[in-house]
Amino acid sequence: MRVLFISRAYPPTIGGIENQNEALARHLAKVSGCQVIANKYGKKALPFFIPFAFINTLIHLKRTDIILLGDGVAAIIGWLIKLVTNKPVVCVLHGLDVTWQNKVYQKIWISLFFKKIDHFIAVSQSTKDITIKAGIPEQKISVIPNGVEESPITPLSKEELSQNLNIRLNDKFILLSLGRLIKRKGVLWFIENVFITLPKDIIYLVAGNGPDKEHLESAIKHHKLGDQVFLLGSVNNLIKESLFTHSNLFIQPNIPVKNDVEGFGITQLEAGIRGLPSLSSNLEGITDAIQEGKNGWLVESLNKQEFTRVINERRALIGNSPLFKSSMIQHCKNNFEWSYIADRYSNALLQILGTPN
Repeated sequence: MRVLFISRAYPPTIGGIENQNEALARHLAKVSGCQVIANKYGKKALPFFIPFAFINTLIHLKRTDIILLGDGVAAIIGWLIKLVTNKPVVCVLHGLDVTWQNKVYQKIWISLFFKKIDHFIAVSQSTKDITIKAGIPEQKISVIPNGVEESPITPLSKEELSQNLNIRLNDKFILLSLGRLIKRKGVLWFIENVFITLPKDIIYLVAGNGPDKEHLESAIKHHKLGDQVFLLGSVNNLIKESLFTHSNLFIQPNIPVKNDVEGFGITQLEAGIRGLPSLSSNLEGITDAIQEGKNGWLVESLNKQEFTRVINERRALIGNSPLFKSSMIQHCKNNFEWSYIADRYSNALLQILGTPN
């Protein structure tokens, strides 16, 4: 099988979809022929990338069996391709590329371009459900989760991390959140409703930037939490690995925000494959990433009593046992490691082609 993978978002541009597309292309190439056409210059280059990708697709068309688009925004390229060929076009959907409330996008992409795509691969059941609500027939949608892989980076020791952050870590129970600081991530809600009730030996490290940063700073100041809650800003991969290694519990307290969904819980998997369990809201695509007691726990969104209860239970255990960590890492590898996910993609694409596995 010869796959032509087209991604409008790709490293070195930084982002979750970019990282997922790069990993998918790399691992898919190990199980099938995979040619990549990628935009490596961010959103500003998108108007130029669309005709570039279309022309290059025409060049590769005779050597291509099936075309895979990295996300819904690239559906415009798929629509153009379907004007000139009957070869199947498949599109990965991440959630926000279905719900984005832009009138032009909803009217043209969802109502026109999506209709020409032969099949969709949703990254979670939640994403599949919202795609069906958008008018795509259920039989045209499969579900394959995002993948995760171990990092080759050796983390800092806890003492080195403490010195690097200038934060005392050694005798603390450490909660960690990592991601874009936006309303749906629930960090502000968590600080104002849960963290203020927790024991003083618990600290909360928040890595990432975004529009909610000023609100978080105000909340920390208002509740006098300057010695317990720390906004780290964007962190490099070494610090990220070190935070995963030395924290006690990853926190993803998402809250419902209309038309702004969490397509999948990839950061929880990144934490889990490094031995860090997650406590997350039982909401949207997060539920596909967490299996209760295997790599974390799910509680109802906005339920401050349940968040508090689970955190205090984990704190009482004073860390995670080596056996639990080992089991969690193996669970993430067995169900979400990229080699396994790439096999699922390959099998799905072969099935769409009508080729025996």
